[in-house]
Amino acid sequence: MATKVFTHELKVGMFVADLDRPWVDTPFLLQGFLIEDEDQIAALRAHCEYVMVDRARSTGDEYEASAAPAPSAPPSPSAPLRRTAGEARAAPSASSVPEVDAPAPEASSRPAGGAPPPYEPRVIRLGAPAPMGGAEHEPGEGSGFFGRMFGRLRGKAKSEAKAPPPPPPPPAETPQEFEARAALAPPGVTVTTYADSVSVEAEVPRAREVVQRSTDLLEKLINDVRLGQSFEIERVEEIVDDMVESIVRNPDALMWIARLREQDIGTYGHGLQVSVYLTAFGRHLGFPKAHLAILAQVGLLLDIGKIRLPKDLLEKQGRLTPEEFEDVKAHVQHGLDILGETPNIDGEVVEGIAQHHERMNGSGYPRGLVGEEIGVIGRMAGIVDCFAALTNHRPYAAAVSSYEALRSITSWGGDFFHEPLVQQFVSSVGVFPVGSLIELSTGEVAVVVSHNKLRRLKPRVLVVTGPDKTPVSHPAMVDLLYDPKVGGEEGIFIKRGLASGAYGLDLRDYYLS
Repeated sequence: MATKVFTHELKVGMFVADLDRPWVDTPFLLQGFLIEDEDQIAALRAHCEYVMVDRARSTGDEYEASAAPAPSAPPSPSAPLRRTAGEARAAPSASSVPEVDAPAPEASSRPAGGAPPPYEPRVIRLGAPAPMGGAEHEPGEGSGFFGRMFGRLRGKAKSEAKAPPPPPPPPAETPQEFEARAALAPPGVTVTTYADSVSVEAEVPRAREVVQRSTDLLEKLINDVRLGQSFEIERVEEIVDDMVESIVRNPDALMWIARLREQDIGTYGHGLQVSVYLTAFGRHLGFPKAHLAILAQVGLLLDIGKIRLPKDLLEKQGRLTPEEFEDVKAHVQHGLDILGETPNIDGEVVEGIAQHHERMNGSGYPRGLVGEEIGVIGRMAGIVDCFAALTNHRPYAAAVSSYEALRSITSWGGDFFHEPLVQQFVSSVGVFPVGSLIELSTGEVAVVVSHNKLRRLKPRVLVVTGPDKTPVSHPAMVDLLYDPKVGGEEGIFIKRGLASGAYGLDLRDYYLS
């Protein structure tokens, strides 16, 4: 139950479910978050008079599910958060958004008491069931409120008065959150709410098999098309059904495998990553399984037309000429031509592929559609396609960290991407998505394995190096929500996101462990 709380009464541990103004009019990226420090309280006071607090989702004994209002506290003397001109969000220009196939972009702003017992990291082999539970960026340096909110350069939570409790159940969804999702569904679609039914560790073996079968299928489809043969859409649908079932059980597992296998899933593996992220995005929005299958097909096939482009054009190092870029843009029509020769393919799949490069302000291609002219699936595909491209190495541009990619996409919301969908996409993958390389405050490097739905900056991670960035022989799973205390009362926190391949780490070394 949400309770109206004036911002001068806010405390660390309260869960902000709604604001007294539209979310898009504030610097808060995610709709709904747990207050973790005084900086967030200062920012809320700077932008809002009151907020709606969900006490059932708040933490601390005084915030247990109760409709009684919290005792009033005098206004904090903390000064409101001020954004400098350099931190203010600049309106993006058409040339600042890197298309997947565009010429190399110019440099741009991308988008509590006794102390708990000593922590004993436990080694978990992914694949065995376990209990449920480049460009680098310093989130706190010159990155405005986004960095301060999500970088967490300093953890401010004090030691609990008891040993870490068992993992909490998934937080209940507020009516506002449900309505926000439902408003984005295609016409006639009734949204639902999915819950993870298995742990990441239990789902990984099945996810690994799905990825391998999908990779094999993509290679066969490509060969068939090159030989002038039509492919059987029924085979695609079979693989897609397995993908949907895995993502419904636990989306983190398939995102983990697809991300960690990005370097060895072939030239057209980009489509597999898009398919996984796009289907997980649809699950978050609550689309029924039939629509999740459509999203999975769109992701797998959206770049099928590149088969008809010269290999040297696709692999060209450096900036494309305007003429070459026009040739690359033709891959959309090539893909539609190939699908036009495929019987029984769903029309929504075709539409999604046709529109994945369209942009809200009309600057996209091939038709220059504007706003509502672009379908929901096309808008979603455009966001996911751009995210997957930014976080993977391209011939003309180095990969950036997932954190940096999300900052860029968020800054392009409204002009190029549908802003409410951008917000939901960030919620679906997390600020540091599964499979992301991150540096911890201890200096160790880790890979994000799964997210805590309540505290998005406290995921479970696999620690793969020591503080000196040397790979460890036995990677250990650590839950940052119940992390060990180091350097006094501060816990381990995420210092920054890292791009793929940082410190020479090959993520393929960990997905089979």
